Amino acid sequence: MLDKMREGSQGVAAKIVLTVIILSFALAGVSSYLGGGSASVAVMVNDEEISQASVEQAYKNERARLQQQYGEQFDILASNPNFAQQVRAQATQTLISESLISQAISEMGLRVGDEQVKNEIRKMAEFQVEGQFNNEQYLSLLRRATYTPAQFSAGLKQDLARRQLLQMLVGSEFVLPDEVDAANQLQAQKRVAKVLTVSAADFENGGQISNDEIKAYYDNNSQLFQYPEQVSVDYVLLDAATLASQVSVNQADIETYYDNHQSDYQRTERRKVAHILVQGDTDVSKQKAAAILAELESGADFAQLVTEKSDDAFSAKNKGELDWFERGVMDPAFDDAAFLLTKEAPLSGLVKSQFGYHIIKLVDVKASKTLPLADVQKQVENALQKEKMNELYYELQQRLSEVAFESPDNLDEAAGVVDSKVSHTELFTAEKAPELLADKALLNTVFDINFREEGMNSEVIEISETKAIVVRVNDYKAASTQPLTEVSDLIASQLKAEKSRTEAQAFAKSITDKLNAQESISAQLAEKNIEFSSDLTFERYNRDYDYQVVQKVFKLAKPTAQQVTRDWVTTSTGDYAVIELSEVIEIDPAVADNAAKEQVANMLARSTSEATYQALVTQLMENADIKYPVTN
Repeated sequence: MLDKMREGSQGVAAKIVLTVIILSFALAGVSSYLGGGSASVAVMVNDEEISQASVEQAYKNERARLQQQYGEQFDILASNPNFAQQVRAQATQTLISESLISQAISEMGLRVGDEQVKNEIRKMAEFQVEGQFNNEQYLSLLRRATYTPAQFSAGLKQDLARRQLLQMLVGSEFVLPDEVDAANQLQAQKRVAKVLTVSAADFENGGQISNDEIKAYYDNNSQLFQYPEQVSVDYVLLDAATLASQVSVNQADIETYYDNHQSDYQRTERRKVAHILVQGDTDVSKQKAAAILAELESGADFAQLVTEKSDDAFSAKNKGELDWFERGVMDPAFDDAAFLLTKEAPLSGLVKSQFGYHIIKLVDVKASKTLPLADVQKQVENALQKEKMNELYYELQQRLSEVAFESPDNLDEAAGVVDSKVSHTELFTAEKAPELLADKALLNTVFDINFREEGMNSEVIEISETKAIVVRVNDYKAASTQPLTEVSDLIASQLKAEKSRTEAQAFAKSITDKLNAQESISAQLAEKNIEFSSDLTFERYNRDYDYQVVQKVFKLAKPTAQQVTRDWVTTSTGDYAVIELSEVIEIDPAVADNAAKEQVANMLARSTSEATYQALVTQLMENADIKYPVTN
């Protein structure tokens, strides 16, 4: 369910994707709420079916996630012949785990009431307007995500039950103080080492790359040099921005709308107060303010004391009076005190704000009231215009959906619904789609082999809150291999870089071996004009140094007296580093940082919780009856 929404929504609706159905079991990487819908069964889990369509959708979602995670490196990853098989297997395994967890929830009798689900929905910010649940917003966002309220509620109910299970599993986890002390001592440990950085750039121009080498690399890695697949599409666009000319409102409509929505046109209560300010946050300033308050309570004239004793010189010129203000404008403490005053009790006590101590006097109140239509005529007209445009937009969207389905082999009738022409694109790739069509759900549709081969219209796809589109593939160009002439220079550069890295690695290894054999390395270092750093002190999570170097430093065995520990490592930049560890600095448990210990305790608790959850999944897998009617 979650991934379908992820694929099918953008903009505000995308927030629902991320926050509305929060997967409680993030520890296990649960990736989707996918159901059946296909007669083809991929897996039977204790007699519960997982459809082939669900597996394919989960595969697409996982592939998209990896593509986003790895960016430009994704093509290299995907070029592995086993890539698709491995990703599909992982997606299938995830669906199996989900199914087993759902069955376990049912067997444990975990239940979530309908009222609890409703309360959860009402609290979701995505469905609120001005802090209040808005049913229109709720239905609109669900419609864009292609869910009915019943489907959404069912998915949310399942997620809440999963949260109950998670709390049962991990809510009582704990770690012992000795475990925390031991882990904290390891985490806080420091290490002193010298580092020799061996850059691949120091070994460039070590030899020419022959044409035979380039040809061999090209032949063995042709999958890396591909023109991506391209499509050309025809489409019909419904754009709410073009509907303004089709909507008109008259004065009678405006008056009716105003009468039905008067609560939207309220002027909130406003107050006018005067105050005396004593600046400062000291006992002296508080005592001074208290003395002024005592005088006022004894009958002294407020205006006179303002002139004589208020530190707010600006308002003192006007008897201490401030401009009219609504609730929420002033300092919170000042605001609260001012709106508690009444005509019967117009004087406050001491009110402390960020500016000092105030004594506030109520001058006048303008009660909240409904603004007359004449004052809000334009606002009402705009709101009514927008409402009618929305109604027309959704009416046309529904009609567009029906016509595109009823006449699936052309877009002419669909174009007639929205009074526009069928638009056409040239061939484009998924990475360089026209801006209007650069919607994930839309691109997944037009590049889907089944959709392309069917040759039919798509369903209506909402690409924003105000735009919906129907597309059909006009032309397709399959991915193809770039000719060698276009990529030979790139291959030559890659092979040169690879040779440089190989030589740099061999150099780092030889330096390490010679040092361990107590042989001199002066000549080799002088030749490359490099040298070891001075002693560096490393902390386990220090970001000042390459993280691969830091990890290796803390993996090295503790050196003995008068003896260092050495090794080499590939850095995160693709260079190499030779490391000489000379000292390990332990912390004194008696002076350990309590905040750091608390972080370690939390980390250990999370680790224990994850292990507990994974153990449950493993146990369920071992006891499950899992069958594969369809070979993936």
